[in-house]
Amino acid sequence: MQIAIIGLGLIGGSIGLGIKAANHESRVIGIPRREETIQEAIRLGAIDEGTTDLAKGVAQADLIFVCTPINLIIPVITEIAPHLKKGTIVSDVGSTKQEIVAKAEKLLPKGCYFVGGHPMAGKETTKLSAAEAALFKDRKWLITKTSRTSSKALEKLEMVIGWLGGLTVNLDPKTHDLVVAAISHLPLVLAAALVNTVAAEEQKELMGRCAASGFRDTTRVASGDPILGVDMFSTNQKAVMKMIKSFKKSLATLENMIRARDNEGLNKQLSLAKAFRDQVYINKEDLK
Repeated sequence: MQIAIIGLGLIGGSIGLGIKAANHESRVIGIPRREETIQEAIRLGAIDEGTTDLAKGVAQADLIFVCTPINLIIPVITEIAPHLKKGTIVSDVGSTKQEIVAKAEKLLPKGCYFVGGHPMAGKETTKLSAAEAALFKDRKWLITKTSRTSSKALEKLEMVIGWLGGLTVNLDPKTHDLVVAAISHLPLVLAAALVNTVAAEEQKELMGRCAASGFRDTTRVASGDPILGVDMFSTNQKAVMKMIKSFKKSLATLENMIRARDNEGLNKQLSLAKAFRDQVYINKEDLK
């Protein structure tokens, strides 16, 4: 199998490293924006060869991963569509799906197949130097199945994700976007709001010096690339707004209880939060 990876940052590089580490007879072609990235990726062992020419890079590919920022996924698919051979499968790694899937399925020529994907793994840095073969091991990899999804294409994509150690979960695009709005996009909203709240205080320098693991862990996602956040919010606006509304309601409940010194109510709310989080992260490995 020949696999092309468009975009060689953290995710694209990790996909390449994972495929090569799996020791399957697959050839990995990297397609970054810069020539120097090709040499770095070859040195790391993430790809077998590379090119900055999209058309050339995808021409013989059986499977293509589009690992670009969200706002570039559709433009990239538009550009490569005329150069795909029959039977080619295209997937992406974007964290929003409704807009991408709807457009991508229409763009591909007859005989080629799009299957939306979203690996639930990452780091604060998105650079190739941070890539690792085990990034997706035992992590959920969300796949958006629609009425137009080819079962054979889905099976092949799931097979490759299995090589990477990922655990596939099939969702329709609308459900996917609501789910990630709650567990991925809303946390970024809250982390950014919390950091900016502290940063606006007169005692921010002292607060920063005194900050320990609680502030660090709660705000970790605020250290990500701001452009990625903007793309997530703009392409998943409806679901994100719904979750912000729900959060405001929950926050107001706690605010009212704190104001009223309702210790019994606060204990109930905090206990509910603890119980659900402990249930989600019952496996301590998930806390890493």
